[in-house]
Amino acid sequence: MEGFLVRVKFVFVVLLCVFLTGCFEIEQSINLQKDLSGTADFHMGIDMEPMIVIMAQVGREMEGKKGPISAAELAKAKADFKKQQKDKKSDPAPDRKEMEKDLPPGVKLLDFKATEKEFGVAMDMKFGFDKVAHLIGVKMPQKEGGDPTSKNVMDTPFEGLQVIEKGGTITVQTKPANPAEKVNEEAAQQGGPKIDPEMEKMMKDAFAKMRVVYRLTAPFTIVSHNATRKEGNTLIWEYDMKRFEELAKSKKDDFGVKVVYRR
Repeated sequence: MEGFLVRVKFVFVVLLCVFLTGCFEIEQSINLQKDLSGTADFHMGIDMEPMIVIMAQVGREMEGKKGPISAAELAKAKADFKKQQKDKKSDPAPDRKEMEKDLPPGVKLLDFKATEKEFGVAMDMKFGFDKVAHLIGVKMPQKEGGDPTSKNVMDTPFEGLQVIEKGGTITVQTKPANPAEKVNEEAAQQGGPKIDPEMEKMMKDAFAKMRVVYRLTAPFTIVSHNATRKEGNTLIWEYDMKRFEELAKSKKDDFGVKVVYRR
């Protein structure tokens, strides 16, 4: 019983982190010009449906029930979630003025849209920049007072981006953002226990739909790259939970996204 309660505590700690900071779909597209100016699109989507399923399953276990959740129980869990979201006085998503307020010099917000979905939300932004390296300073709006409930794992969308000009080459590299890793860190900070195989399975189920994509288009000759695939002048890197696990085990290249161009 004690082990079960510890597991339940962990699940709720993780769920708290995911509900407050979790993000399951990230797409980043950078379009470069010859002078390294250009545009960048950033999409961030949150899907809460896997969390609802896990919460409902944990609820069954707490009631002493065995076996998978029934269709009727899942439908009730989804209905309860919608009602809670409707009743909850949550802070609105950032608007365009909030996004523009703290943009770094050399970066402009060209478009912004926040869309509520049935079990989540999506945010789409388009930036213009005079130098690609300036994107590193872009930050998501944070509520005053440092309230942890307003924190997001992607508060710096282009974190880790590096542009190295050396001789006749340009290297663009970054470490892909892993939302699951960020949530694990948040859970540890909240006092969550060490992950056992059963907890790990719950985490994998929660992030089953996770998808992270990077696109980079440039008018230069490609010397080398480690992209998943190439379409014309566009290099595409794609990540899911399995790919992130492989990347963590290999430890060969911290820069999962890397390309070397010749001017």
